[in-house]
Amino acid sequence: MKFKKIGMVVLLSLFLTPFLSSGQQIDVSKLKNIRLKQYPVKGLMWKGESALNTNWNKITETPDGKIWYCGGDHWGTDEITGPWDKSDRYERPWGFGNTAVVYYDPKTDKVEEAIELDRASSIYSNAETPGYGKIHGNITCDSKGNVYFAGYMGLSYLHEFDNSYYPKSFAGGTVCKYDPVTKHVTNLGIPLPYGATVGLYYDEKRNSLCGITPDRAKFWRIKVSTLELNRYESLARMSRLEDRVREMIMDKEGFCYFANDIGGLTKYDPDKETFTDIDVKLPGKLMDFRSSVVSSKNMIYCITTDGIVWSFDPKTNKLDDYGHIFGMPGQGCYTPNIALDEEWGRLYFIANNHGGKVLETALVTLTILDLKTRKFHYVGKVDGVEGCFGAKCTKEHTVYFSSFGHHFTGNGNELEKDSKDKIVTRPYLIRYDPPKSL
Repeated sequence: MKFKKIGMVVLLSLFLTPFLSSGQQIDVSKLKNIRLKQYPVKGLMWKGESALNTNWNKITETPDGKIWYCGGDHWGTDEITGPWDKSDRYERPWGFGNTAVVYYDPKTDKVEEAIELDRASSIYSNAETPGYGKIHGNITCDSKGNVYFAGYMGLSYLHEFDNSYYPKSFAGGTVCKYDPVTKHVTNLGIPLPYGATVGLYYDEKRNSLCGITPDRAKFWRIKVSTLELNRYESLARMSRLEDRVREMIMDKEGFCYFANDIGGLTKYDPDKETFTDIDVKLPGKLMDFRSSVVSSKNMIYCITTDGIVWSFDPKTNKLDDYGHIFGMPGQGCYTPNIALDEEWGRLYFIANNHGGKVLETALVTLTILDLKTRKFHYVGKVDGVEGCFGAKCTKEHTVYFSSFGHHFTGNGNELEKDSKDKIVTRPYLIRYDPPKSL
């Protein structure tokens, strides 16, 4: 009888352990506000004022240690932003909706402007044809330091459903290659006409770029040296979609992954050009991923649209559920950014921010997941930030987030305002230097 009781305790513990590991819940009353240094995007000056106001992109670090990010004006044919009126739509150089690509140099602690996306892509936009009011995918790079990016509309969403006719249609997301040394831009074209580009990834082994469109989930691949283009029709989750497709994954071997309509993963083999449904069920209500990062050992880490962290090992097809970011599985916590520090065994993200379902009392919470202890650490709510869509951790353990929100000027306590004395929103990079011990 005594043996049976012990056995029952052991059996119960097997059921309780996973529940407890994902049962950590945030204590909102203990959240403090923190202020991190902001590095605003430069460029897009119009009539003496910055037209920049938004940032929706992933970021990259080139081999020289520079962090590449961008900011857009979000202008589109549906409306404009800032202290201007619609009469400006025909006057502004390079159109109505544009993005400035910049980099931050940690050695000089300065931001330098590189290029404007409309000019680089040869897209002239105005009241009729949308330009690139933002980048909504990755800014990525290769081992030689070349930088790759692609365009996305600003506030021109009516053009996604116009049956694609000129000039009312969006031309599509132009893919560009930029050499920072020569400052030369190579226009790689629009892989899917009338479709923007999200989830842009570079495959070094095959010298190829892969991406997907948000409107029809069309997957494509470009071989950079020959401009050979392959299109693979619609992929990724669509029928369960609360938002449009925003992300895909590329592992260290160049294999791509998509959240499919049956709640699992579909894997793309770049050599065989085949697609395989993996026998795995993704966690959460939406069964998806909104942000991802891959380790040097090819371990994939993701956060779902509703705020659940999971990992996937392509070698074993094993999925590990780390639980909900705030320990509230029923509470949406939109978190489209993630960074990995392999040496310290941590994931960093600004959880619960702009877009989707959020917990209002814990907006933009800088969060650390200790992968060894599986514990979430809540650093605090980041002042000024409204949205964060990209994150990067360097070898020096510094974490950068591409964000937008209110910009602190002067002594750091004043908010930037426009000519009409209205508080503005600006795109910027923020820097976090985490402690070695948690």
